[in-house]
Amino acid sequence: MFTIGQVAAQTGLRVSAIRYYEFRGLLPKASRIGGKRVYEQSVLERLAIIELAKTAGFHLDEIRSTLSGADERKPAARWKTVAQTKQHELDAELKRLMITKHVLTRMSACSCATLEDCGRAFLEAVSEHPGEPPIELKTLRRRSAKKLKLR
Repeated sequence: MFTIGQVAAQTGLRVSAIRYYEFRGLLPKASRIGGKRVYEQSVLERLAIIELAKTAGFHLDEIRSTLSGADERKPAARWKTVAQTKQHELDAELKRLMITKHVLTRMSACSCATLEDCGRAFLEAVSEHPGEPPIELKTLRRRSAKKLKLR
């Protein structure tokens, strides 16, 4: 059995973080001896999994959901499912970030005389391809919006 201070010392977490994880349902409620929280060895492994999941980009609600739905005997299948979902989310976010970086690079090279000119050029570029999202990386290269220098 470990006190909350001992768990904190072994994991490098603050005592308040351990209490918060317990409050949020990531950790089981601690037993109490003499009014003080005490934990079994398994809490160290549970905290290691929480830190691993946080490093992989999971939010606390996602971690709680995954841990509460995981079959203790077969966690690999559950992790595989949630990891694939998170990878798809990250792929979409990376695509969005690449587009954002591309647009910012082009904006920094803008030679329009006024903001209205920039807006007009952007609207012209968008109107040439109705029905498409306004900024897709592959279509940015094809658009003839030379005023925006998107090529």
